Order: sequence, then structure tokens, then C-alpha cells
Amino acid sequence: MSRTTGTALVLVALASLALPGAAAANEPGADKIVDALNTIFGKQKARASHAKGQCVTGTFTPTAQAAGLSKSPNFAKAVPVLGRFSMGGGNPKIPDATKAAVRGLAFRLDPDGKSSDFVFVNAPVQFAKNPTQMLGFLEARFPAADGKPDPAKVKAFADANPETTNQGKWLASKPVPASYAGVNYWGIHAYTLTNAKGDRSVIKFKLIPTAGEAGLTDDEAKAKPADFLVDELKERLGKGPASFDLVAIMGEAGDQTNDPTAMWPEDKRKSVKLGTMAIAAVADNAKCDSGVFDPTQLADGIAGPKDDPLFEIRSPAYAVSLSRRAQ
Repeated sequence: MSRTTGTALVLVALASLALPGAAAANEPGADKIVDALNTIFGKQKARASHAKGQCVTGTFTPTAQAAGLSKSPNFAKAVPVLGRFSMGGGNPKIPDATKAAVRGLAFRLDPDGKSSDFVFVNAPVQFAKNPTQMLGFLEARFPAADGKPDPAKVKAFADANPETTNQGKWLASKPVPASYAGVNYWGIHAYTLTNAKGDRSVIKFKLIPTAGEAGLTDDEAKAKPADFLVDELKERLGKGPASFDLVAIMGEAGDQTNDPTAMWPEDKRKSVKLGTMAIAAVADNAKCDSGVFDPTQLADGIAGPKDDPLFEIRSPAYAVSLSRRAQ
């Protein structure tokens, strides 16, 4: 049975998958979610999701405004960055022009004090609001006898869970990215920043490429080789760093913080530039693959949501994924 058929159906959302652990007794555990991914993509020595990627290094330089929102040492001075660009899904050989897959950028801000990890994707929403819904999404896409997902099951699940289509619709409305460095990335979850005075702000993080967005037409995408994104990145970095502005989208009363499938109206929200991240070089992938980027590991002054079940269970889930690929 083929493990890579039905890609267009599967990768709409698996690409940004957060693998849940047993955050609550009535939620599926990490093992069950990873098993579901293995059923779709097969067992291999790679991440269960975002299997294909490239490790990079750089520097983050904060703005003066950043300290006004957060006392985090991550925003106090220029700090080193370890990051990883990636293609979504569990197939390490996925063609880079696959439109239905999200692109990812996970990174660590690593000052002298405590570091912070972040996991961003090029869509402002997640595809599931809790682990139970996530598992249902996966199970609806299990290969049938012909090796492909059953379209009727996929449609039935989407009809019963319409919010799970938000991410896929967003990706379908955008061109295939021409570069890892030419697309917006969002943190998806809501965070709370606390400054030295104790003032708190609920925000969402977003990375904006300083060189602007770059997309491909469908014909251009079809003509690209399978691994063009890393080749393009190496060529780009040979001319200088690829930079992104990190901004905080300021939340307002009524904005949902417990449902990552819900989109905040960015055009109606104030944003504050927190700094600029400059990706300077590609790095040996072993430097990133030996561990995980755990977004629950945050320095003082930055806190993840306490009411978002997908955020809270990331840490134990990533540990399961890491242990399996290390075996």
C-alpha cells in the first residue's frame, strides 16, 4: 500500500500538526496521534510532522518597543537564533511545490538567560481546536484498500467540523511560496507578554519577510524541482541574510485565545514591531534534529495560553515524536 498517495487531501493540515499528549483524561494521547500519522505516512526516522526541513542560524535584534511589552531576556538585546524551515506532513521527500502543505519556521531565541522556542507556520490558523478533533481529522484520512483516503469520509468529517477547513482554505487561496524567506509566518496560539511593571498584553506573533512575499504561478510551481526551496535559500543567503520582522498583533476583548482555528481580524488590530530576525546561514540538520523546538519552553515575560488544549500538550507530544525517530 502506498504511504504517499492522497497527498493533496492529507497535507492541507497535517503540515502544521501539533502532536498532542494526554493533557486530559478524555483526550487522545501522543502515542495514538503519532500512530495515526504513521498509518498515513509510514514509519520512518524523521519527524512525524514537518519531516522535511533545513536547519539555519541567525540573530534576533529587538526594538526599543519590545521591552515595553515584555521583560523577557529574549527582547533585551541581540541574541543568537537556531531555526528550522520545513515542509508540512510526514513525508521527508514531499515536493516543495506541494500547495496543500504549510511551510514552517521553528526557532529558538537563545540569550545568556533562559531561551524561548517558537513554532510558526504560513497560515494564521490551525486545523483543529483540540486533540480529539485532531485525531478525528487524521482517522478520516486513513488509507482505504486502494491506498487513498475515502473522499466521503473526508467530506463527512469536514461537514461536521467546518472549522477544520479554515487552514486549508487559507492555503488554497495563496500561491505556492517561491522561497522560505518570502512568506508570512504566524505563531497561531495566543500569548501573554508581561513587562517589568507587571503590565500584561495578550498578543499573537507574526513574522513578516522584509523583502516582501514571493509566490509562484501554478505553471512556475510545476516546473520547479522537488527540493528547490533549500537551493533557493542557499543562493539567497550567499548574497546576505534573509530577514523577518517579528510583530505582536495586539489582542482585544472578545478575541478567542482557546481556539487556534479562529482567526483574529489583523486588519483591525494594532501591531507592534518587536524586532528583526536575520537568518544568516544554513546549518547541519543534525543540529536541529537532535532535539525539538518546544513552544511551551518560554522565558520569563512570555507565556503561552492556559486555556488552549493544543498548546498545553505540545511538550509531551514532541517528546514522543523525538524518542521514536531516535530509535
